[in-house]
Amino acid sequence: MRREISPLRRLKYQVLQHLPGQRGWHYKRKLRLADDGATDAAFASAIEGAAGKVCVDLGANLGVFSRRMAATAGRVYAFEPDPWTAQELRKAVADLPNVAVIEAAAGVEDGTISLYRSKEFQDDPGRASQSSSIIAEKRNIDSSSGIDVPVVDFVRWLEALDSDVALIKMDIEGAEVALLERLMDAPVLSRVDAIFVETHESRIPELAARTEALRARAARLPHPVINLDWK
Repeated sequence: MRREISPLRRLKYQVLQHLPGQRGWHYKRKLRLADDGATDAAFASAIEGAAGKVCVDLGANLGVFSRRMAATAGRVYAFEPDPWTAQELRKAVADLPNVAVIEAAAGVEDGTISLYRSKEFQDDPGRASQSSSIIAEKRNIDSSSGIDVPVVDFVRWLEALDSDVALIKMDIEGAEVALLERLMDAPVLSRVDAIFVETHESRIPELAARTEALRARAARLPHPVINLDWK
């Protein structure tokens, strides 16, 4: 959830975003996420505009946004790769016949991939499940051990879908960069109306430059709407 910030704090972020390296990316992202509510309003509008249509929740976690989409959408596909979390997700949406849970990561090829959990997962899986990632370099996960999970070539999955997509919510803990790079080059992108993405360069500084390149590219696209400042 976004928070309103004081003019003084906003000025602080505006100055500190120019620091070199990770600290600069950190404050630049804090400034983006402290916007005037336009991104939240646009996301809410996209959900309303998806009435009776298809939505996709990438990184569905425990289903908060899957449920929100399902209130208007005709069909919601909820991707969640972690076995524990997917089981809890199924329970959370069991009363929603228009939600289909897909227990897999969304990626750039079909197969199996390692999923890394937070070090706090055993103590508090509900909260810690939000940090799980297929990117070993992510700074708040335990990269010393991973579990094998299925991964789906998301572009091919979209191509095989017998429907256009009104809205994609993408919160996949760093994997969004490679996925968006591929999706933006694919003709199937024209069948999507809106994509809202949470980026993770503050946790994976190695992705910062590629994330900025994607943001600039998205701003030039007339269609679909691609917002990389969602949270």
